[in-house]
Amino acid sequence: MNILQKRFPRKVCLKLLILSISVLFTAHFVTTKILLTLIAFFAASVANATAIGGGFLFMPLFIFIYKLAPIAALKLSIATQAFGMTSGALTWGRRYIDKPAFILGSIASIFGVWLATYVWVIPSSYIKPLFAVISLGVFIALVVEMKLKLPNEKNLVNFKLNYQLIGFWLSAFAGGLITGWTAIGVGEVVALYLLFFYRLSLDIAIGTGVAVLAVSSLAGFLFHMNLGGIPWELLVFTVPGVILGGRYGVKFAKHLEQSVSQSSSEKIVKKSPLKLIFAMVILIDCIVILLFELLQ
Repeated sequence: MNILQKRFPRKVCLKLLILSISVLFTAHFVTTKILLTLIAFFAASVANATAIGGGFLFMPLFIFIYKLAPIAALKLSIATQAFGMTSGALTWGRRYIDKPAFILGSIASIFGVWLATYVWVIPSSYIKPLFAVISLGVFIALVVEMKLKLPNEKNLVNFKLNYQLIGFWLSAFAGGLITGWTAIGVGEVVALYLLFFYRLSLDIAIGTGVAVLAVSSLAGFLFHMNLGGIPWELLVFTVPGVILGGRYGVKFAKHLEQSVSQSSSEKIVKKSPLKLIFAMVILIDCIVILLFELLQ
C-alpha cells in the first residue's frame, strides 16, 4: 500500500480523476453540439430546396432532445432560420426570385409575424394541428398535380388588382402569422400559391418562397431579440450548419431541375423530382407536427 501511495500520490490521482471527468464532459459537449450543427445543415438543405422552413425539424428537436421550453424553441428556430434562409435566398439569386411577388409577399408576411409576436400571441397548440391538416391537403394536391398534364409554366408573375392578388396578399399574411407562431408556414404558402394560381415555374416559386421566408425570419429574429430569451449558447452552433446547408440545398434543387429539363422531350411529360421532394417534405412536416402534438 505504501509503495502504491509513493508511486501514485493522492494529488496525482485527484488530478487524473478531474482530467478524466473533464475529458468525458468535453467529449459529450462536443458530440451533442456537432450533432446539432449537422442536423442544422440537413434541415437548412431541405428548407431551402423546398421553401419549407427549418422549423419543421428544429421545433421538435429543441423541445424533445434539448429540453427547451416551447417559447425558447420557437425563438431559437426563428433565429436559426433567419441565417439559413437568408443564405439560401442569396444562393437562389435574382434570377429565381420574382421581385413583385417577393415585395408584396414580404410586406404581408412581416406584418403577420409582427402581429403574432406582439399582439395576437396564442398557444402554438391551437395552430399546429390545423397547419398539419392543411399540410396534408397540400401534399395530396401536389401528388394530384404531378399526375396531371398542366399548362406551360410561367417565369414571371403578371400581377393585376383582382381577387387573385388579394388572395395572394392574404395568404402571405396568414403564412406570416403561422410563421410567428410555429416558425414554419409562409415560404410554403407563398411557393404553393404562386405555383397553383399564377402557374409560376417550380424553381422560381420556391426561390421566391425562400426569399419571403428569409425576410420574415429576419424580422422575427429582430422582434425576439427585442423581447429577449433567445438561447444564444445553442444558436452559435446552429448558424454554421444552416449557412452551409442553405447553399447546398439550393444547388441541389437547381441541379435536379436542370437535369430533368435536359432529359425531357416533347413526347414525355416532364416529372419534377423537386416537386416530389417538395410533396414528401410537406407530408413529413405534417407527421412531425401531429406527433409533436400527441406526445405533448
